[in-house]
Amino acid sequence: MKQEYTTGNATLIRGRAWHVFPDPAGSGALIGDHPFGADEPPGRERTPVRMPDGIVDAWLVGKNAPGIRNAHDGHTYLVLTERLEPPPVTAGWLVEVARLDEDFQLDQRGGRWVHLVRVVATAETPEGPVQDCEFQIDRD
Repeated sequence: MKQEYTTGNATLIRGRAWHVFPDPAGSGALIGDHPFGADEPPGRERTPVRMPDGIVDAWLVGKNAPGIRNAHDGHTYLVLTERLEPPPVTAGWLVEVARLDEDFQLDQRGGRWVHLVRVVATAETPEGPVQDCEFQIDRD
């Protein structure tokens, strides 16, 4: 399913949309600051976070991001997967289906924007209806 098309300063990608967030019932201290196994403290010498197989992309969602109906405090992620299964996350993180509206957009700093282009389809999963979405990544 991983599709990526680049034209000019924009890239189109497609995947199933999941909302990944810190477990509110956790001990308070996350094992890591990223849901995919980065339990090292942030810093220049830190090993880059490696996305698990089947992950198309993942973006940090700011607390004021328009178009996302999931409850979030600004330290959550929108994760796109190739398959219908939720992404595998490390201890201290939970996953639910993302609930996106047509005006969903993320400012990723440095002139990089992520826009929802369209919801291609919706599929039922044990976690609820997951949206198969197409996104455009713009770079200034």
